[in-house]
Amino acid sequence: MANKDLQKRMTKEDRRKQILDAAMSVFVEKGYNGTTTLEIAEAAGISEVTLFRHFSSKQELFLEGIKPILYSTLEESIKTSKEMESEDKLAYILYERIKLISSNYKVVKLILMETPLLSELGTENFIDKIFGILKSMLKEIGIPAENEDFALRLLMGSILSFVYMHDTNEESIKNYVSKVTSLILNYCD
Repeated sequence: MANKDLQKRMTKEDRRKQILDAAMSVFVEKGYNGTTTLEIAEAAGISEVTLFRHFSSKQELFLEGIKPILYSTLEESIKTSKEMESEDKLAYILYERIKLISSNYKVVKLILMETPLLSELGTENFIDKIFGILKSMLKEIGIPAENEDFALRLLMGSILSFVYMHDTNEESIKNYVSKVTSLILNYCD
């Protein structure tokens, strides 16, 4: 009994995070369809019953695991950059996206691989949502409507290139961001 008293129980939030981390590791390794909830539970060091106390399904686990990478962090970057000048705002958002992609490239590859599945699951089209958020930002910084698609393609292509050519070197990323920001703003004037 004394040993049990010494062991601290995890908070509900910590347990959910532990399960999500384990789930994303297994999803990255085996893909969505190749993963079972039993494998996720084992990777998290818990029973499958405990897993289902926190998440109702494998689908919920998958969607909860990818949501921060897709939306939350982008929306947070947009809010943080609200008061910045156009060039600084564009550079900040591009830098934050690239850093996120570089440090989570395996999960982003998984998301891109599982895009058809996300449609089958009836989830919103995350690519369209990201495009919408970025288009709003481009309008806000003054990119003319006729150049919006070009700027969006350049921005998305630049970000996604780090999935396959990931780089965590700060100076390299900053240099790249500076060049892409200048290219977008100079071309779209």
